[in-house]
Amino acid sequence: MPPNALVSILHRLVLLRALTITAYVAAILFAVFVFEWGLPLLSLGLVCLLLMAYNLFSLLRLRLARRHGYAITAGEIARQLAMDILGHGLWLFFIGGASNPFTALFLLPLVIAAATLPARFVWPLTALTLATYSALLVWYLPLPLSEESLAQAFFLHTLGMWLAFVAAALIVAGLVTRIGQQLRSQERALAESREAGLRQQQVLGLALQAAGAAHRLGTPLATMTVLVDELRAERQDDAQLAADLELLQQQLQACRTELGRLRADGEQPAPQPADLALLALMDDWRVVRPAARTEVQILGTAPPTVVWPFALRQALLNLLDNAADASPDWQRIALDWSAAQLKITISDRGPGFDGKVSVGAGEGLGMGVALAVSAIERCGGRVRWQTPAEGGTAVEICLPREVHP
Repeated sequence: MPPNALVSILHRLVLLRALTITAYVAAILFAVFVFEWGLPLLSLGLVCLLLMAYNLFSLLRLRLARRHGYAITAGEIARQLAMDILGHGLWLFFIGGASNPFTALFLLPLVIAAATLPARFVWPLTALTLATYSALLVWYLPLPLSEESLAQAFFLHTLGMWLAFVAAALIVAGLVTRIGQQLRSQERALAESREAGLRQQQVLGLALQAAGAAHRLGTPLATMTVLVDELRAERQDDAQLAADLELLQQQLQACRTELGRLRADGEQPAPQPADLALLALMDDWRVVRPAARTEVQILGTAPPTVVWPFALRQALLNLLDNAADASPDWQRIALDWSAAQLKITISDRGPGFDGKVSVGAGEGLGMGVALAVSAIERCGGRVRWQTPAEGGTAVEICLPREVHP
């Protein structure tokens, strides 16, 4: 079980024990002042004081776990529950033993143990409960009932059974259900962590392939650049061809620039204001997407200084490519920021997309989206896909103001 879950369980056990001690004291006062029973107050008070001392120790242990990271184990939770079983048995010993209707509360520690602990702790706690309950059948102090109280004994026993049932039902519904929800939440978090690890492995494999491709593409791009230069020199009189060759040379230069950035991925990029970083990104993108019609909106004032690593820039370019593919006639990228984060929203008027991709054989794998989301998550950001009322897709990227490559 995750350590955080055990800390939360100990916290709830401390609260439950405090409520139990309060109920003990209230029951003793009610019996003495309302029914005028001659209870062994010294012994009952000692039991309550011992439980209070143990609860204070548990509270100190809880603070050490939270502030200094001292781990809490399942065995320690089992010992806490064992102390509750023994404490409840000792309290019942002085007020009627097994005939007391509040013996039903013995089941609460077992329910908590079954919901939170491995079987190797549940069965010993079950044996302890059975032994304690069985001992109370033989050894106990009977309630000091007067002759007048004997006439009401059956009613009091029935009332006590009702109170015990109500208390057990409320505790099970409130405490045990909350513990179960937290355990399920921890399991979901672990599953998401495993999925993220698998996704990172896939991304690492693709990154290695991309690095190899970048190395192999350098020579063909250099050859094509030389050929384009020679063609431009030979066909200077053909204006249309010269314009096409000029565009082709720009595209080749953009490819060589991106390959250079890919090879220099480990280098620290220079810091710059967020709005200038976005405009520089758009300038690079328009080189390879000259026909794209993209609106750029800078919504904030006094932009923060940012450092966008190559992986993050490439992720944003991939998302822009997806928007241009889905909606060639219109795209929009908006930049906004707050004291804690940057928000970039890329919108299009395409058929819509929820961000889910399937990794497998076939076309349209969406690997660009998967790589983009992974790169953004590695930078401490998150991606959320939206479907605006007017149609299309809006992908919202939230990034910390300080991105660590």
